[in-house]
Amino acid sequence: MTDYILNFPSKAVAEQFGIANGFSSPDENGGVQSNLASHEHALCVVGEYAGTWWVLFRDLVGIPIPEGGDQFIHWSSASGDPRPVDESVPAIWWA
Repeated sequence: MTDYILNFPSKAVAEQFGIANGFSSPDENGGVQSNLASHEHALCVVGEYAGTWWVLFRDLVGIPIPEGGDQFIHWSSASGDPRPVDESVPAIWWA
């Protein structure tokens, strides 16, 4: 299992990335719905913080990082680095 803190420049970019990689889908009203959980992942949309869009993502099975996804990873539990806890990162944690 690997936890990620993802940081996108905007909600629109996060939604486009989610749709392109099967983590979100457009709804009948023109909005975007996140696929919050499956047997492979869980995600929590944190939302806007410090001018950018944040998402917590938990990979349960070793999902390959989608092409272009590295640029959005602010932190990964696989890095071995402690989770950032300063004011630049939302104070949202998995329970």
